Parts: sequence; structure tokens; C-alpha cells
Amino acid sequence: MGSSWPGAAAPRCPGRDDQPTPAAPGERAEGEHGTRRRLALARAATMVVLFVLAVVLGSWAPRVPQVKSDLGLGDGQLGLALLGAPSGAVASLWLAGLAVTRVGSAAVVRAALPAYCGVGALLMFVHDQWSLFALLALWGATSSGLDIAANAQAIGVQDRYGRPIMSTAHAAWTAGALSGAGIGTAAASLGVPAGTQFAVLGALCAGIALPVTRWMLTDPVRIAPADPDPVPREAGGVGAAAPGTRPGPAGPRRRRGARGPFAALCAVSFGSFLCEGVAADWSGVYLTEVTGVPAGRAGAGFIAFTVCMLAVRLVGDRALGRFGPARTVRALATVAIVGFAGALALAAAPVGVAAGVLGFGAIGAGTACVAPAVFSRAAQLGVSAGRSIAVVSTVGYAGWLTGPPLVGALAELAGLHRALAVVVLLLATIAAFAPALRDPDADADAETDVETDQR
Repeated sequence: MGSSWPGAAAPRCPGRDDQPTPAAPGERAEGEHGTRRRLALARAATMVVLFVLAVVLGSWAPRVPQVKSDLGLGDGQLGLALLGAPSGAVASLWLAGLAVTRVGSAAVVRAALPAYCGVGALLMFVHDQWSLFALLALWGATSSGLDIAANAQAIGVQDRYGRPIMSTAHAAWTAGALSGAGIGTAAASLGVPAGTQFAVLGALCAGIALPVTRWMLTDPVRIAPADPDPVPREAGGVGAAAPGTRPGPAGPRRRRGARGPFAALCAVSFGSFLCEGVAADWSGVYLTEVTGVPAGRAGAGFIAFTVCMLAVRLVGDRALGRFGPARTVRALATVAIVGFAGALALAAAPVGVAAGVLGFGAIGAGTACVAPAVFSRAAQLGVSAGRSIAVVSTVGYAGWLTGPPLVGALAELAGLHRALAVVVLLLATIAAFAPALRDPDADADAETDVETDQR
């Protein structure tokens, strides 16, 4: 996965007796069309599931103030209750990865989707801090299971396409988060009870997403190879093995020497999720307290962050395919470093407000392709996509959880303006460890292709 994402190598021909009878031109065309259609439907189903996952999640944040008021919770009680969601998510990540490995990603999606969409309706039965904690823990557990399985399915589709599609899949998630935030805000302004909102929204989302899961690929994702020889791709070149992977008949295995690169991937994931968490929780506070934005416009920073992330993810697959994930992630992280460092430097200037909004937008653009690239590379290094994604996701969630409190502690000591310099340091970490996203096998294949062309 270095400078390009090459397709599968030429078909293997061990002997004349082993070669199948060539298909007629009409049969080849029909086979290619059918394969492309199956992959397109599987890709669409995965994007629908990721969109639904984010819609429900995004609609929760605008309802938190009302839930707090209805339950009569103080700030400390609410903060403790809100820890239920990440606690449940982290606790179930390993189980979700194991389930994906054992029964396949499509089966896990079908099991987790209705549970995830239905849990929110239980809000109408929540009556205190601890029942809210329990509900959010259950919600987080079903959310992480659905998230891991949907990403594993997306990687399986990407393997068969032979080119990047993960960035577009994650763009669906970002679009869903924006839509969910709008739905939650509208429901709150209309006075719709939170339990009713999630009961209706969950039913609609499950009704839309569950039927399309039949389009998903049903075979468990096979990642790392035992057979070093390449395998032939399906008719028309569709269904190629993922870049840098060569699945063989003996089944998957972890690549030798993968521990170091995998640790670097975890560092990249940690830094990216931490930056995202800080942008979500501290962008409004920064704009209000440091640059002097009125409270009614404080959300501009997070809006810029989300819109820029969505825009980059929509074109991210092309960038990843053309320049490779290492170059793409490093370049985007560099843009984010310059953009946000500049925003901090200009905080007291007349353009401080505009610089702050653009700075958070730069963070969104700079981290947009990290998760798609890290998940794809981790799946190539690991024995199974589910377990590999679970590992990097666990580390990423740790960054998401620790980032906002870390900034808060630093702000108490040195002020929020200086505390946010930690974001610049974490972006620099992403750029520094970006070479871990490079696939040596893909680079070797690309060099071989160049040498062949020169001959």
C-alpha cells in the first residue's frame, strides 16, 4: 500500500491439466457484470449500515441537556453516567472481533443492527443516573459490535474490488453524523421526548438498513496468506485480492515482523481519535473563551471540522489509490499541523475567530483518511479483519476518552490556549508514524511492474 494500490497479479498456471476450459466471451462478460453488481450492492449495503449507525449516534448529543434536566442530574452525575457508552463499547470490542472471525461480518451486522437501533427506545424507562449508565453501556456495546462488523465487511468488499473504498464508506458515517445531529436538534426544539425520538428513529433506521444486509458478502474475510503464490482474480479483474495480500488455500496467518508496524498503527489511531475527541468537546469552548465568539456561534468550529472531514473522505479513495496511504495521511496531517498551529498563533488577532474555525476544519481534513487507512492496513497485518480492527479501535477509543480530560487538565495548569498545543503534537505523531501504513509487498509489486514495463 505504498505509492499505489495495485490489483492482483497475473493468474497462476501450475500446469496445462490444471487450467480450466476458457469461457466463451458472452459468459465472461456475464460473469464480470454479475461480480461487479454483487460488489456494488455489498458496498452500498455497508455504507447504508454505517450511515444508520452514525444517524442514531449523532442524534443523541442534542438530547443530552434535556435528559439531564428530566433526570435532575448534576454535572458530576451526568459525567459519570455518560461514561457508560465508552465503557460498554470498549468492553465489547474484543468480543465483536471474535464474533466477526467466527461467523463473518454480515452475520454480526444482522445481529447487532436491530439491537443497536432498539436500545434507544429504552430511554423512556430510565429514571436515574445508574439506569442511564446501564442503558448507555448497552448502547455502546451494540454500537461497537456493529461498527467493527461493518468495517470488516467494508474491508472484505475492498479486498475484492482491489482498490480503496474505505474512505467513501467512512464518508457515509460522517454524513450520517451530520444528519443525526440535525434530527436530534429538530426533535429537541419541537419538544419530542427523547425516548419517543429514538423509538421512531430506531425503527426507521432498522427498517431501512436490515433488508439491505442481504446484499453483504457472507464469507468471513480472509486477510493474510499462507500461500505465497498469487491467485487469479475473477472475470474482468474484479474480486482481486487486497493490495499486499495473497490469500491461499491453507488459510490466513499473521505476517512475520508485523508487531512493530501494528504498534505504529495503534499510535496513529490513538493520535487521530484523540484529536477528533478534542475537536468535538473543546472547539466551542475555545472559540468562546479564547477568540470571543458569541455562544450562539460557538458550534461553527465543530461544523467546520465535520464538513471538511466529509469533503476529504468523499475524494479520499482516489488520493489513497493514487498516492498511497502513507503519503496521503502524512500530507493531510501536515496540512492540519500548519492550519491549527496557525489558528493558535492568530488567536488574539482580529482574524482569530476565522482562523479558529479554519483551524478546526484543518483538523477534520487532516484526520479524515486516518481511520480508513489504519483499518485497511491493520486487516492486512492481522490474522482476521475483525480482531485487527478491534485492536486499533480499542486504542483509538482510548485516545478519544483521554483526549478531552487531558486538555482540561492542561487548561487548568496553563490555560486552554496553550493546552490545545497537544493537538499539534498528536498531529505530528500521525505524520511521523504514517510510513507504517505503507505495504512493502505492494511496493515490491509496483517496482516489479515498472521493471517489466521498462523491459
